[in-house]
Amino acid sequence: MVIAVYPELAPFTHTFNTYLSVTGFFVISGFLIADSYERSTLKSYFIKRAKRLLPAYWFVVIACAIGLSGLSSLAESDYFCNPDFWKYLGANLCFMNFLHPSLPGVFESACISESSVNPALWTLKIEVGFYLILPLLILLLRKCRRPWIGLLIIYIAAVAYRNGLSAYGHYTNNDTFFFLSRQLPGFMSYFAAGILGYMYKDRFLQYKSYLIIPALVLFALEYYFDYEVITPLAWGIIVLWCAYSLPALNNFAKYGDISYGIYIYHGPILKILLSVGLFSAIGVWPAATLYIVCVVLIGLISWHCLEKPILKRK
Repeated sequence: MVIAVYPELAPFTHTFNTYLSVTGFFVISGFLIADSYERSTLKSYFIKRAKRLLPAYWFVVIACAIGLSGLSSLAESDYFCNPDFWKYLGANLCFMNFLHPSLPGVFESACISESSVNPALWTLKIEVGFYLILPLLILLLRKCRRPWIGLLIIYIAAVAYRNGLSAYGHYTNNDTFFFLSRQLPGFMSYFAAGILGYMYKDRFLQYKSYLIIPALVLFALEYYFDYEVITPLAWGIIVLWCAYSLPALNNFAKYGDISYGIYIYHGPILKILLSVGLFSAIGVWPAATLYIVCVVLIGLISWHCLEKPILKRK
């Protein structure tokens, strides 16, 4: 969005790679959610997942639907009576963001490259799907004498699914196949890498110093050639190596677990600042700084006033 519009930020296009952030999140999710499930009953597992994910998610969807009426090109009466308003609410509250990502008359300015309200939400249906299949997946893996073989099969199937549909999309020039390739079966390779790290954590910690260099080399090669076969495994090793080898990262959440809040709020906040012309009015760098401050503050408020209190409720 902003990077595509303002030349000052163009050099950061490759540095801040949202795809790497999302897939890294899937690796961490595979590791942590597998651990959470092993320490829970089936009922408590689903309750914990719902309490962590749903309140802030539903809040940002409803808050955007109501609050962004002030930025719509439509009058309020037309805005709230418009079928697209209700389609947005219905689709997004059910994690089906792709069915109706936009609100009527909102974010249609030329300075915004797309009208979708919150592009980041597309990943959460994948996360929810992973939560739902994890209990069955762990049950099957625990029945295997060598769980890594089961994870390897899942990994290979996910990579084949993703690359196969992507290649067919190129061949037919049909975006539907690209869309399907970026759904849960394709991203299961990253979740599998995280689960593998959890199940063999002791061995990983023992050999992580030997694994990091090959992982970096293989990751760099596939990244350069724009290919993805070993990448999920290599990226999983890199992410978990950073988590266990860089102690400074362990202090990130001491003021609150705001990573989820930052993720689901940053898109609408950025688009609001663009819509009101802040980047043009005060300059790109001051506006970018203000944007970062706003996202962090709202993430903190969301954690302490909404997410944390609900997590503490029995």
